[in-house]
Amino acid sequence: MKFQISSTLVIIRKSTLDDLHSIQELYQTVARISGGIARKEHEISEAYIHNFLSKSLANGCSMVAEEEGKVIAEVHTYSFGIECFTHLFGDTTICVHPEYQGIGLGRKVFSALLEYVMTERRDILRVELHARESNPKAIELYQKLGFQIEGRALGRVLDPDGSIVADVPMGWLNPNFSRDTV
Repeated sequence: MKFQISSTLVIIRKSTLDDLHSIQELYQTVARISGGIARKEHEISEAYIHNFLSKSLANGCSMVAEEEGKVIAEVHTYSFGIECFTHLFGDTTICVHPEYQGIGLGRKVFSALLEYVMTERRDILRVELHARESNPKAIELYQKLGFQIEGRALGRVLDPDGSIVADVPMGWLNPNFSRDTV
């Protein structure tokens, strides 16, 4: 998928292991912003990125958005590898470079991931994620994409300001799910 942001072309595509260091740089940049993502910059190691990227490429999906060869957004999800959960993807995470937040890029890259699930992974009924209650913009984005709030896990997340907030579990159901593909 290609589209314009100001005067440059942005490409959304599936990730590869070759994107590892670019994704790590993106996550570290976003982690520097208080509340940007759950992990802090020192927690964004090569091993952390390799772990979720490998799982996503093996049985899930990871998409990146790039502008002039620079990764500016990434979203991933994958199977837990447990038989009773073969119909779902979890550990879903999105990361958008601070300079590209608020312009619809997160929605576009996340939509590309969900489109992949609808067309290529009809064996997946459910995609799930967690959002901090203190991040209403993220919750609003996920709801616009079709995710439903499924409760509140009180006292689960320590926010950067030291407050303890609820985690909001959310789920999206694949309208093209087929049991015949499971």
